[in-house]
Amino acid sequence: MSEQQIPQISKMMGELVAHQSGFNALPKSDRQFVVKETKAAIEVMVAALRNRPKESAPEHTYKVLRPAMPKVDEPRPFKADETFFNKNSGLKMVPHGDNFTKWFTGKVEDDVPDGELRVFALTQVAYDRDIIADLGGEEKAEITLGELWRFMRKYENGTPGWFLCYIRDNTGVLRAVYVSWHDGGWDAYAYALDVDGWVDGIRVLSRNS
Repeated sequence: MSEQQIPQISKMMGELVAHQSGFNALPKSDRQFVVKETKAAIEVMVAALRNRPKESAPEHTYKVLRPAMPKVDEPRPFKADETFFNKNSGLKMVPHGDNFTKWFTGKVEDDVPDGELRVFALTQVAYDRDIIADLGGEEKAEITLGELWRFMRKYENGTPGWFLCYIRDNTGVLRAVYVSWHDGGWDAYAYALDVDGWVDGIRVLSRNS
């Protein structure tokens, strides 16, 4: 027991003595229990006090304001047909490559991670297997179509250069996908892995370091 607690406990015991008539409401057996098993009785009292309903803070009354419930956006699946293949998506696009259209039309992603993609620059000619290994393997190199779309939306008026990334298609096959801005819009192409090497200077998108 600390020195600060001694005065508080002394005062508490004094108040209990002053109001000892309140114990008359206890049955005789309970009063005998308090006398014979005082320590246990105190433990019961302490537990009851700790679990008692706590007083809530008085509610603030606003004069010219009222609390507004925050808007909760329900998670929606990302749909390629509403974005990459929709002329009214809000993002300027030009026709995509045949492989991208064939492999990604109708693709739906239920869980698109939050966060921003990182941009890397290729320092030498490399095949997909080299780039993926440098990123830490397929599991770390892979991003989603939704993340790529979010990246493109950041540059809705275009940004120079080619951006390469790795995304699984409708059948679950990992594809090399690259997008670029030209002729006043974004386009997207897709290739099987390791068809050819990528030139140095191309930028690679990944969520991993």
